[in-house]
Amino acid sequence: MRVFQHLTRSLMAGKSCSAFGLLLAAAMTVAAIYSEINSQTTPRYDAEIRRTSHGIPHITAKDFGSLGFGEGYAFAQDHLCSLADQVVKVRGERARFFGPGENNRHLNNDIAMRALGIYEQAQSMYRSMPKDEREQIEGYVAGYNQYLREVTANGVSGWCRGSEWVFEITPVDLLAYNQSVVVTTTNFADLIATAAPPAGETNRVAINLDKFGLPDFEQASNGWAIGSERSAGGRGMLLANPHYPWVGSNRFWEKHLVIPGKLNVYGVGLLGSPGVSIGFNSAVAWTHTVSAGKRFTLYTLDLAQGNPTRYIYDGKEREMTSKVISIDVRQSDGTLKQVEKRVFFSHYGPILNMPGFGWTARLAVTIRDANANNTTFASQRMAMNLARSLDEFKQAHAKFNAMPWINTIAASADGRAWYADTSATPNLKPAAIAAWLDRKETDPLTRTAWQRGLVLLDGSNSLFEWVTDSSTRAGVIPYSRMPQLERKDFVFNANDSFWLANPRQLLTGFSPLQGLEGSPRSLRTRMNVLLLDDTSPHGHAGKDGKFSVDELAAAVMSNRSLSAELLRADFARRCQSSPSVMLDGRKVDLSNACNLLAAWDGRYEVSSVGAVIWREFISQYDPADLLSNGSLFAHGFNPADPVGTPHTLAPDKDGDRQSLIRLARAVRLLEQNGIALDTPLGKVQYSDKNGGHIPIHGGEGAYDGIANFVNYAPNTTTLEPFKAPQRIKGSRFLTKEGYPVNRGSSFVMALEYTPQGPRAQAFLTYSQSGDPASPLFHDQTQLFSAKKWRKILYSESEIKSDPNLKTIRITGGK
Repeated sequence: MRVFQHLTRSLMAGKSCSAFGLLLAAAMTVAAIYSEINSQTTPRYDAEIRRTSHGIPHITAKDFGSLGFGEGYAFAQDHLCSLADQVVKVRGERARFFGPGENNRHLNNDIAMRALGIYEQAQSMYRSMPKDEREQIEGYVAGYNQYLREVTANGVSGWCRGSEWVFEITPVDLLAYNQSVVVTTTNFADLIATAAPPAGETNRVAINLDKFGLPDFEQASNGWAIGSERSAGGRGMLLANPHYPWVGSNRFWEKHLVIPGKLNVYGVGLLGSPGVSIGFNSAVAWTHTVSAGKRFTLYTLDLAQGNPTRYIYDGKEREMTSKVISIDVRQSDGTLKQVEKRVFFSHYGPILNMPGFGWTARLAVTIRDANANNTTFASQRMAMNLARSLDEFKQAHAKFNAMPWINTIAASADGRAWYADTSATPNLKPAAIAAWLDRKETDPLTRTAWQRGLVLLDGSNSLFEWVTDSSTRAGVIPYSRMPQLERKDFVFNANDSFWLANPRQLLTGFSPLQGLEGSPRSLRTRMNVLLLDDTSPHGHAGKDGKFSVDELAAAVMSNRSLSAELLRADFARRCQSSPSVMLDGRKVDLSNACNLLAAWDGRYEVSSVGAVIWREFISQYDPADLLSNGSLFAHGFNPADPVGTPHTLAPDKDGDRQSLIRLARAVRLLEQNGIALDTPLGKVQYSDKNGGHIPIHGGEGAYDGIANFVNYAPNTTTLEPFKAPQRIKGSRFLTKEGYPVNRGSSFVMALEYTPQGPRAQAFLTYSQSGDPASPLFHDQTQLFSAKKWRKILYSESEIKSDPNLKTIRITGGK
């Protein structure tokens, strides 16, 4: 109606105006008509998705909303099931769809998610998000939902096809999922949901120190940044090698995101995570490793006499707070039953049902999480993606200080290499640290907790409160006091602390909660240094001692075992000189094993014969034996030589032949399980893709001491059907199915900056698609098995020349 009113007024005005004026009025009228019609029909989102070889999407859009739309749509094509599953999880609705679960697993998840307020936190984040971030999130959700509407739940590819819990999601759903990854306490759902005050009056304190501890959710990774002094091209180089699961929601998805003139970033993010978490742009490349620091502190609470929900704090009683959580639980007949659970909190955080401890009439354990209010990680990630220099990249860390639990290793186009551990870390005052260190020596519970990697403090004493610095969020160490190092040769991390980011410049003077200084390094960390630091003509950097991108790639895939390099030759000679031993009253002939170990080159290639024997032999030792002198090493750790110590095979004490007995156990175990001693590694170490065994090279980090880490771990994230292999008693790693691999090297990228821009090659070891029916489910696994690196396509000319290029344009939203 407004258009026609405008037209009438214009024509009436034309009676008394010139012909030119009438023409101008008519033109304005037509423009107004077009504008109104166009505003009603132009889609809100418009993105181009170009898929190149191996299914990599290159997404281009004019703004962050449309870029998110394209990313969400392309992601849903490959991995919709994973995000659908995680949305149900963070909504606290697993029990609604799947029942209580084994040992109430689903019910406990739902109780904890709702008790921690993850969804409410996401709602608050959504309301306060900056414009670009909000539009990216909204676009991502719109793209995901559009794809789901197009194919419907019955047409989704993958394990969730046809499931009633596959539905359209909201921006808050997506934010809640991503926030659940940031927050540390979401890992302890069972301990939060099952914590309950003791029934009845009792003064019993039943503590089992052997069981005291928390679940281990350790991830591993290697990250190398090469500066101008060690780069053949004189510019920055990066090796990204996160060791993450090959199943579940903690997989990576590869992508290239472009807003012309504003953003051009390539890399990976966890499934359902918008933007790039590990990758590069034209100025800076970066990767992450899981930090060795502490993300939370535990507190013991002295409880009030006769009331286990009140605790003493500085001599006065405090009342715990609580929430009543109501969960709909599906019954065996399909009906829903409401279950209520009261969850208790101290002023630090939720009360935990600690293994070996529980909740007694006199003591309880609570937790404070340094990431509980970390709501700006997405802002920091976007700033990192947009950084136009290493200085801007650093400024993103300084401004937001929102890294949850990861180190950052970065290299710039101008040849700078930077390491930092800016992970969220509790900020204790010096007097509190001193008192805790004293309690470690005098209090058995505090000492036991530390032996299990936990910081346990006295929650009844305000001395142990976290200190707030005005430059960052409450209670965490500020950026200005974070360990970081910039160099021109190299920096690295392999999950040990910041102390050894470069062997020529040790980092010291930081809080023990950020990581230990002057302590033994893992065999994998030491191997990382050997791969990087050898500038001899025989080193991995070649005769000039400077890495090319091909040399960098070859180094991380060299599969050298440090435990073998330190011990194998001496042990093989010992074994060959006395090739039999008594084990459980029977004589075991070791001659074949001895000879195979003597002939083995100490590498874990698919063709390696001897690697299986060595793994089963070396893993007969305790983990502590790998870090100090004793039954394995003759010379212990020396902080003045952290890369070279411990070393040298220890003699068997008093002729007890314990090392040969350990080999005998390994030989017997292999033979009893039908594995010949001369079996090549690739015959028993493999990835099971659609029932086909793809041989996998590499090894375990702690015992094998290999940079290229691969092993097996159960899927603890999604509910995707998964058959766990049966472990072999007496072995740390062997199963009835051999050594199946579903964790380890994941997105492996070697990159160099050149005058023409970044040049990189990579594997996504488990491949780009989560659909077993897709050829993109296993194609890169085959490449990884054969060490056939694929070129990353970043420039327009590279993308357009790809023979498998397929382009679609998608629009949507009003």
